[in-house]
Amino acid sequence: MGPIPSEMGPPRYFLDLYIPSYTPSLSALLESRKPNSQTFENPSMLLVVQPDPSMVRALDEMKAVQRASSRATTLIGATATPSVVLERLRGHRFVHIVCHGLLEPGRPFDSSFKLYQGKRLSLLDIVRSQLPNAEFAFLAACHTAELTDESPVDEALHLAAAMQYCGFRSVVGTMWAMADTDGRDLAENFYNSVFSGEKQGVYHHERTAEALRDAVVRLRRRKGRGVTLERWVNYVHYGA
Repeated sequence: MGPIPSEMGPPRYFLDLYIPSYTPSLSALLESRKPNSQTFENPSMLLVVQPDPSMVRALDEMKAVQRASSRATTLIGATATPSVVLERLRGHRFVHIVCHGLLEPGRPFDSSFKLYQGKRLSLLDIVRSQLPNAEFAFLAACHTAELTDESPVDEALHLAAAMQYCGFRSVVGTMWAMADTDGRDLAENFYNSVFSGEKQGVYHHERTAEALRDAVVRLRRRKGRGVTLERWVNYVHYGA
């Protein structure tokens, strides 16, 4: 939303004034705010990376996440299969996924992440999984929060929503294809904010909406690098 004219300086956008967050349903939001065995210590993170020739900067994003989190377990290439990812998800509070997202209009449960050798981790696989430790998921893949004309009119059903339905309290997704060149800087700025020592007493997953807002604002202000509106408005936060 914007630009909003301002007498105090350059035009501002909605993100300059507020921290936006969404929810697929009220019940999902209530579920995400229920207390459980949360802790203030730095969370363990599962980092899933499946690069290909159209994602030449995926490894840069992977390294940025690894630098930010001292407790990251990385699955890449042949180790990133649907069965292994589902198994490892159960033991980590955070997950960051860098791969292609595949949207299936009219068949939302078949929407998926494209992993090793083209094998798919589908929305249905995620919904069926049991993830007792889930807190936050960053879906650095295309179309993970996209709705189509064939989507149910009374609810959001996409990969980002599926992650929240199956237990993740907060999720970051994309509404369309993300620019490969934005992944590294966005992830770096995002996790530097999430893991900052300035927010003592706030659970890490509860820092993610503000961290995404701040990272997107920094992305937007990179005027000299040709960052268009379609690139920075792409990222959305769901959950608590």
